[in-house]
Amino acid sequence: MRSIVSGLVVVGLVFSFGAAAMAADEEGFQTIFNGKDLTGWDGDPRLWSVSGGVIRGETTKENPARGNTFCVWRGGKLKDFILKIKFRIQGGNSGIQYRSKEHDKWRINGYQAEICNAPGKVGFLYHEGGRGWLVNVGDFMIIDEGGKKNVVSKVADVKALKEAGYYKMKDWNEYIIIAQGNYLRHYLNGYPTMALIDNDKVTNPADPKDRKGSIREGLLALQIHAGPPMVVEFKDISIKHLKSNYGKAVRLFNGKNLDGWIVPFEKVREAGTFSVKDGVLDDAGRPVSYIRTTDDFTNYTLHLQLRHVKGGNSGVLLRMVGPDKVWPKSIECQGQSGSMGDIWNIGKFPMKAAEDRTRGRHTRKRHESNERPIGEWNDYCITLDGGQLVIKVNNLVQNTATECQEVGGKIGFQAEGSPKQFRNIVLVPIGK
Repeated sequence: MRSIVSGLVVVGLVFSFGAAAMAADEEGFQTIFNGKDLTGWDGDPRLWSVSGGVIRGETTKENPARGNTFCVWRGGKLKDFILKIKFRIQGGNSGIQYRSKEHDKWRINGYQAEICNAPGKVGFLYHEGGRGWLVNVGDFMIIDEGGKKNVVSKVADVKALKEAGYYKMKDWNEYIIIAQGNYLRHYLNGYPTMALIDNDKVTNPADPKDRKGSIREGLLALQIHAGPPMVVEFKDISIKHLKSNYGKAVRLFNGKNLDGWIVPFEKVREAGTFSVKDGVLDDAGRPVSYIRTTDDFTNYTLHLQLRHVKGGNSGVLLRMVGPDKVWPKSIECQGQSGSMGDIWNIGKFPMKAAEDRTRGRHTRKRHESNERPIGEWNDYCITLDGGQLVIKVNNLVQNTATECQEVGGKIGFQAEGSPKQFRNIVLVPIGK
């Protein structure tokens, strides 16, 4: 099977954990469909119903949709959140609206995660009733303040996604949609399909008919598209409202050079241990050392993709303080193959980890490894908010800690004996 990233060939692609394990492991999710009726939801009763424990939208030749129409969740607005929802579709196309505005009853404009029986298209991001197409499947896009779109990287290879069966034709599929500030991500059946940093300016945020610019808050809705007869169904809908005060996302690594980063040891610089190759941060693994940011960061979500070129060790260092040395006082989120999600405490960094999983400086992850095979990209999402640390590997919470010393520090990546690569390194700051 081809790698999800072009240029590597690997055998197999297995996730050990599905949505049920993720939902059970992470607190704070609210089920917003009761499986019995449309309590809390509002759509054209000619088209929307509940049957067999699922929300069902259906059009026929005799009963068509009068334009694109939506079943709106009336339980509140979405700002920063994680949405988990399963869907299947027959004919036509549909979508999941989020952070949307209702300009007329059951008429919506805003972000839409695409639903259709078209592998390579399902999973992309559209701005319904607004800017239109935003991000294709596989792309990492940045939209600037003037609305200019720029694909800056890839989150996945489209051909490999299709070969891996990331979308199940006419069967149940699961979306995970994550919105943190102006940083949006889609996952379909565990595979990343797109990422966006949306800096586009809003012309008039108070006007529900204003269809320009990025959107920071709005409604959740399910779409029936005008056109040929179709059936679309939804179930297992849950939402987690994220309480952190997110600021504007920034790319810490620009994919072109090492601006904003420093290799503090001359022999490591001379050896070329860290370099930029094909848009990724390449880590040769030797000499043992690290690369770090030039700036300090305190509270944030750090999202990146990491792959093991070969099995072996590395890590992500957080809140690094003190002089440069191997190793500086910090929290290490383990990057060793098979051990992503473990924590190592370096230099007696003040923090409190789970006692039952901690031996000395080392705190084992909660679950067995859910990493992709060697050569595949893994999603690593690490949040430091005050004293709270949460580590996710491929959208599964693998570790947490509390009472972490709240101090500004560098972010670093270790070279620790084996080649690794990093890309799509995004920091979303968290304010008080």
